[in-house]
Amino acid sequence: MISAILFFSLVSHSEIRTSMVVQGLSFISPDYESASSKSFAFLGANLKTNPKSDDLFRINLTGMYAMGNSVLSFLNIRETYFSTSFEDKSELHIGRKLHNWSSLDSVWNLGVYQPQFRWNPLAPENQGLTGLFWEKRNQGFAVSLFASPLYIPDQGASFELKDGQFQASNPWFPMPPQNVRFQGQLLPIDYNVDKPEVSEVIFQTQYGAQVRMGEGRGFFANLAGMYKPSNQLALGYKGVLVTTRVRIDVTPKVYYENVYSADFGYRDTWGAAQLSVLYSQPKDPKFDDGFNSPQFDESLSWGPQIFFRYQPFTFFLAYLDTTGGKVKDVGPDADDNRASLSNRFQFRQAALARATYTGVFWNQFRLDSTLQYKFSPSESFRQINFKNAVKLRGPWAFWVDVLLIDTDSEKNSAMEAYKSLDQVWAGVSYDI
Repeated sequence: MISAILFFSLVSHSEIRTSMVVQGLSFISPDYESASSKSFAFLGANLKTNPKSDDLFRINLTGMYAMGNSVLSFLNIRETYFSTSFEDKSELHIGRKLHNWSSLDSVWNLGVYQPQFRWNPLAPENQGLTGLFWEKRNQGFAVSLFASPLYIPDQGASFELKDGQFQASNPWFPMPPQNVRFQGQLLPIDYNVDKPEVSEVIFQTQYGAQVRMGEGRGFFANLAGMYKPSNQLALGYKGVLVTTRVRIDVTPKVYYENVYSADFGYRDTWGAAQLSVLYSQPKDPKFDDGFNSPQFDESLSWGPQIFFRYQPFTFFLAYLDTTGGKVKDVGPDADDNRASLSNRFQFRQAALARATYTGVFWNQFRLDSTLQYKFSPSESFRQINFKNAVKLRGPWAFWVDVLLIDTDSEKNSAMEAYKSLDQVWAGVSYDI
């Protein structure tokens, strides 16, 4: 993985910054018991094109190898695309590209428009759609069109399945039930995942459009819509009794949805304020007879956002509320009291407050510090992220990140699976 990343940086003539990275992760919760170790070490690299450059080729990726536990290794390709401009103020992009289709989707990492990198579900990252992008701007008005025959879903936590049992080797992979009540008896489960052919997943048509109105200062509006496969796969399952055990056959499937969104707001030198709305109408997937399959409710998400600058600080406040969006399994073994294997949203209601400080000292190093508090009264979780990075004048950079999560066990929330994953990251990078 690392050699492939270095190869990219050497063969490309683009203005790419390549950084070698060494970092460590420690889980600090007293009740942590997800894997055999509480500490992990990673070696990898970052590649990122200078955002101010006019290069034809652009890239933004991170690759990490987890020493001693390869299931934690990953390659996160946020963007990799070719771009060209025309005299009529239009641009054409081909590849994987990030785009702000909906501010609500981007800020809250909902994964409705764009796929998410959920290797660490408590710190998800947006990834770009893959296809053909065309954009045209003209005096406070802009249009973006997107079309593609290719589809890449969310990139979640990796897992290991041995002899029908999911292994506790990845702390971020939520373990499914290990036992099931069958004809009045509690029996152990053996899982079998029917992995579809890659071609059955990635060759999916999608297309969308966006209209943006407004100058750099003043009122603005963004309207967008898209017909696309959901970035989360649907999981159907069927139970079969084998002597004294139950075999669960799990089959992933792609399903489609219509998505519409609108952002309305005002921006000025002090910052910006806006209100965002996001509507999703999924189409239920079809499974073979005898399978239990998920049914997806349509969802309507909305929320205000306020961004304020007060140098050297910036402040951000946001709220999210979602009506609908629930998932219910139907079929011969479905149970209304049991959570579906398929999941659409990590949470449907939350508030967020974030403060960021950036300062340069003695013209020798820059400090970037961010404190974020996210919480949900209805789903009873509280999360604190505290990030600190020091960039020295030269090739070196250092950082320490702290993430704390707390939940109320009596609430059946998707965040409950991560309640013991308080974590501390420490790392160093060197630009080559």
